[in-house]
Amino acid sequence: MKKMTPAELEQFIHRELRALPPRQAPAGFEARLAAAIQEREARPALSPEQLEQLVHRELRALPPRRAPRSLEARVMAALEHQAAITWYHKSWSYWPAAVRAAFLALATGVAGGFMTAFYLMSNGVDTGALVESAGARLGFFTKMYHVAVWVAEFTVNMFGSIPPLWLYGGLALIAALYATFFGLGAAAYRTLYRHN
Repeated sequence: MKKMTPAELEQFIHRELRALPPRQAPAGFEARLAAAIQEREARPALSPEQLEQLVHRELRALPPRRAPRSLEARVMAALEHQAAITWYHKSWSYWPAAVRAAFLALATGVAGGFMTAFYLMSNGVDTGALVESAGARLGFFTKMYHVAVWVAEFTVNMFGSIPPLWLYGGLALIAALYATFFGLGAAAYRTLYRHN
C-alpha cells in the first residue's frame, strides 16, 4: 500500500463508509413521521428550535448502521501504515524537536551570513582590511571569499548593463510562468484526485 497523507487517509475512510449498505428504517418510522407531520399541520408553526428537536428525536430513533466485517481491519491497516512512515517523509510538524531546532539554527545562520555579506558589499565597507585580518587564519576561506567577490562584481556589472525594463519584464515573465505552473497543477489535482 502506498504512503497516505492525512487527507488521503480521510478520503479512504470516507470512501469505505460511503460503501456501506444503506440504512433500513425501523418498523413504524413512516407512520410516526406522517403522524408528526399531521400533528405539526394541526398546530401552529413550530419554531426552528422545536423543528430541530423533532428531527433530532426521529433521527436518533433510527437503528445504528452495521459496518462490513473487513472495514475495521482495512482502516487499522491504513493507520498502521501511516504510523510506519519515517519522520523525514512527513511534514515539518512531525520532525523531531532537535532536528527542527538544528534546521532553524542552520537556516538562520545561512540567512544571516547572506544578509551580512550583502550589507558589506552594498555599503562599500573596506573589505580589503577585513580580508587581511582574517586571511592569516583562514587562507582557504579567503580564497573562497575572493571568488565570491569576483562573482558578485561580475554579476553586478552584468546586471548593471541590462536595461531595467528588461529586468522587470523578465521578472514579470518568471512570475507569470510560476503562476501558470501552480494554476495548472491545482487544476490537474482537482481534476484527477478530488473526484476520486
